[in-house]
Parts: sequence; C-alpha cells; structure tokens
Amino acid sequence: MVFFFLSCEETGGITGSENVSEISNVSFSNIVTSITENNLVANGIIKNDSQTLTISPPWYIECQFYYNDNSGDTYLIGGESIKINNSLSPNVSLEWTLEHQTNNPENYNNFTINDLRAYKH
Repeated sequence: MVFFFLSCEETGGITGSENVSEISNVSFSNIVTSITENNLVANGIIKNDSQTLTISPPWYIECQFYYNDNSGDTYLIGGESIKINNSLSPNVSLEWTLEHQTNNPENYNNFTINDLRAYKH
C-alpha cells in the first residue's frame, strides 16, 4: 500500500456542486476528526478500488462539516475540498486531510463530516 500526504488547496469550486463527475470505484476509510486552534480537521484514506483504471489528475476530494445542537437539530458549518495533482493507480491508497477554518472551533466539539466524495471537473 502506498500513501501520500496532502494538505488543503483552494479549488475555487462550489462544495457540493452537482456540476461535477463523481469518481466511482473508490472507498474512504480510517476517517478521524479533530480540532486545532483555528480549524476543524478531517483526515482519512481513499483507495482506488478499481482493478484496471487509474484516476488521472487533477481530481478532488470534498466533504461538508456539520454539528448537532442540544435539541438534536443538524446544522451545516461549511464545506471544503482539496485538489489532487497525482495519479492514483488501481489498488493504491492515498492519505488526505481537509481543514475548515473557523473563529471558534471549540463551539463544534462534536462536529461530523458527511457528503464525502471524490470527483473530477
């Protein structure tokens, strides 16, 4: 298994946009969330599950950040994406990190991510 570490890079796209092509045959695993001084952070691994197809650059990983209040309502905090400038060969994995900047990350101690996907423009 090969791992690459990537950080956030502005993509200029709209997070959650329907005007993209989702990449099939990928799986996400080992997803961990944490809070830093100014960011909500999600880390994980994406694997190209295809036996034959390589994902060619550029491609993107994105997700939405959410929190639940005390009444059980869910609120969208925002979304983030990263641009991947490497090919991902069949059966190869890649480590990724998405960071959402916020002034008061301690207000979102129990944040979650959802709508995680890989896509191409």
